[in-house]
Amino acid sequence: MRASRDFDDLPTDASFTTVDTHTEGEPTRIVLDWLDGSPLAGDSIRAKRESFADEYDWVRELLMREPRGHDDMFGAVAFEPHDDDADLGVFFMDSEGYLDMCGHGTIGVVSAFLDLGYLSSEPLIRVETPAGIVEASPEYNEDGVERVTIQNVESFVYGSTTVPVSFLDAPLSVDVVYAGNFFALVDSDQLGVGVDTTRTDEFIDWGLEIRAAVNDALDIVHPFTGDPGSISITEIYESPAEADRSIVVFGDGQVDRSPCGTGTCAKMALLHDIGKLSVDEPYIHESIIGTRFEGCITETKQRDGVTVVVPTITGTARITGKHTFVKDSRDPMTSLRIASDERE
Repeated sequence: MRASRDFDDLPTDASFTTVDTHTEGEPTRIVLDWLDGSPLAGDSIRAKRESFADEYDWVRELLMREPRGHDDMFGAVAFEPHDDDADLGVFFMDSEGYLDMCGHGTIGVVSAFLDLGYLSSEPLIRVETPAGIVEASPEYNEDGVERVTIQNVESFVYGSTTVPVSFLDAPLSVDVVYAGNFFALVDSDQLGVGVDTTRTDEFIDWGLEIRAAVNDALDIVHPFTGDPGSISITEIYESPAEADRSIVVFGDGQVDRSPCGTGTCAKMALLHDIGKLSVDEPYIHESIIGTRFEGCITETKQRDGVTVVVPTITGTARITGKHTFVKDSRDPMTSLRIASDERE
């Protein structure tokens, strides 16, 4: 047998180290290469994310898309926080772009960093995201982190609208809710179907069409920041006897395997708004594959005439691997993306 070749001697243009996790079934590929203080321009997490998108979007494509990732891959870039009160900075990405906040991703990052020693085992971890600072409260056992509770950013019902869609004769009623991202929430009763995996392709098509229709119908402006916004995620839900269940569609047709952290917060904000969920009342939210988050609204407040809720979600993440990915100078297939309408 020939002597092995040192990995560092391969003809590579770049290499990146990641820790991969899943949170209740949904992956998070955590990029570690900016933890050493490598500069990203900007005086906020949001500005640093925009700097990354301008200069390093090819890294997102390299790590999220095939052949290293897949259509439904999700990722996070971790680095030193901008805010002195935060313990960690992170922003989120997928195979198509970026999101302001992610609950399952935050649980994954905090769990992995605690288990690997990147963070000290404290009762409260403050994570700076483009949507604001969120608080993580880990629960430990003899092996490390058992599960993590995330207190998300303040969430609220933005409004409601009706939009025409090609798959229904009547206009579709949609609630618009902010929970770190703007959501379009739709009751599956309007579609005449339950939420299950047998109709995933239909849900993807419907979710994308609903998102586009609502964004065409509304000029969304965040009421507290004045920043323009848009629907980034569609959540189609049903309410059976045991636990609310939903399918969450984002990006270019990605489906969240977890119950979606910010989606759970959005649903709780809507339920509280219509009088179906009280402060401190436990809430169980189930994904399309049957995994669950535990949720709760811990308080409500009035802000500029808007009722906002402070939601928490609790879930478990586990490390699935640690990787060094390389960009081989000889490889013409840096990243692949198959359009949603070309998938079988």
